[in-house]
Amino acid sequence: MVRCLMLDVDGVVVTGRPEDGLSWATDIERDLGIAPDALRDIFFAPHWTDIVTGRKPLLDTLHTCLPALAPSLTAQAFIDYWFEKDSRIDRAVLAACDALRGRGVRVFLATNQEHLRAAHLMDRLALRPHVDGMIYSADIAARKPDRAFFDAAERISGAAPHDILLVDDTKANIDAALAAGWNAAHWAPGTTPETLPDMVRR
Repeated sequence: MVRCLMLDVDGVVVTGRPEDGLSWATDIERDLGIAPDALRDIFFAPHWTDIVTGRKPLLDTLHTCLPALAPSLTAQAFIDYWFEKDSRIDRAVLAACDALRGRGVRVFLATNQEHLRAAHLMDRLALRPHVDGMIYSADIAARKPDRAFFDAAERISGAAPHDILLVDDTKANIDAALAAGWNAAHWAPGTTPETLPDMVRR
């Protein structure tokens, strides 16, 4: 049986807006006056890789980008909007994590996150009591599906590759985990939290 579950966050534990599960940015133009294409071109495309791997701070980068997107909006207001909208928690997934930990399986969140949202997830959204820790890209300077992410996760967890299961909704991450010698299960549309124990037993 798998001894260590590595669980992706976005798309598995956190599933979009609290009210309907849609993307956090669905109404960003209506709410903040920011066009989604401009947000992609000015902020995400040039900066996100560096932010999510810890090479650039989110707050400072937003300070430089927002004048071209929404001049009257502060970086903190943008972050508050983003984090509040991207916060729908699948409580059944957390209940499955609790049950697995009760059976001796260690559970880690294994996720591409920057520092501020990682802290928000663990503390404000209260994921911390349900897991043994979070392994995230900005902290280890590597993102999934890069092999360095998986190597760091093994070091941090102390688990051998054959004892680890990654559950993730991104196929590239599944393929990378398998290439690293891990077990892996794709969290495809329609997957239910009740199947997590069965994934671990495989």
